[in-house]
Amino acid sequence: MKVKRIFAGLSATVIAATLAMTASATKLTDKVYPSESDADINDAYYGLGAMGFFMNNDGKWAWNQSDWFGIDEEGKISVEYKISPILTDKVEMGEKGTLGEMGVMVCNVDKALGKAGLDETSYPIEVAVTEAKFVAEDGTETVFNDMLNITEMQRDAEGDIRFHIRPVDKVDEETGEVLLSATPEAAGWDQEGAFKGGTLYVTLDFGAPNAGGSTESKAESKAESKTESAADSKTDSKADSKSTTTNNNGTGTTSTSSAASDATDNTNSNTGAATGAVLGLMAVAAAGAIVAKKKH
Repeated sequence: MKVKRIFAGLSATVIAATLAMTASATKLTDKVYPSESDADINDAYYGLGAMGFFMNNDGKWAWNQSDWFGIDEEGKISVEYKISPILTDKVEMGEKGTLGEMGVMVCNVDKALGKAGLDETSYPIEVAVTEAKFVAEDGTETVFNDMLNITEMQRDAEGDIRFHIRPVDKVDEETGEVLLSATPEAAGWDQEGAFKGGTLYVTLDFGAPNAGGSTESKAESKAESKTESAADSKTDSKADSKSTTTNNNGTGTTSTSSAASDATDNTNSNTGAATGAVLGLMAVAAAGAIVAKKKH
């Protein structure tokens, strides 16, 4: 098999999307998930799926689409769409072959959000594209690196989510605004004889649903975990410090064998720094020294 991996520069749109990862992006499978207790939510989850689509550039932009590929329990959708060479040019059915646009449309996202009590303001949706390639009839493989860098998707103008693969920009004829950017790896496929069919492979990962159908978001979970970890660490550190302070032969002096490590562990906070300083002074005090208690 011939392999053509085109590592073209990222388009401005993809760079902006990658660098400006929206903190409020929704993890779809935290809101819509397989549920044994809620039939509507369960149906909404398994109603999610995708289809590949293709439009040849023969002036008619004839529409073709693939079979349905549903979402699995891990939040993944894998699309495999074979585009027949005949579809690339319905007029001559010969060696012409041109691409207007192809890609993948994820369906029923809007409907699923509605079942979860959400709306269009829940976009963008978190998603990872783990595979995005086209294998031509002659075995040449093209990897769409721009797509592999996508981390979230906005709602498409026609609803739900769509991944567009185009050889040229789609431009508003009146305003000149670029509505859809061209895919660098597909450059030239709008020319006669450049596109003769093949198979499109795209795998999307919306993230595994939380166990038990939890609606807790990744950000909330991370924040709670961080809070709990900090609290546990503080409690453990305090307990350890207290346990290593012992009386020596009733003289009133204390053992400070763990003073250095305690001071190091506590340098990240004002309280820790103060504790470290006191323990340091105690370490150099002679046996039998009287340490005065300071009232706070």
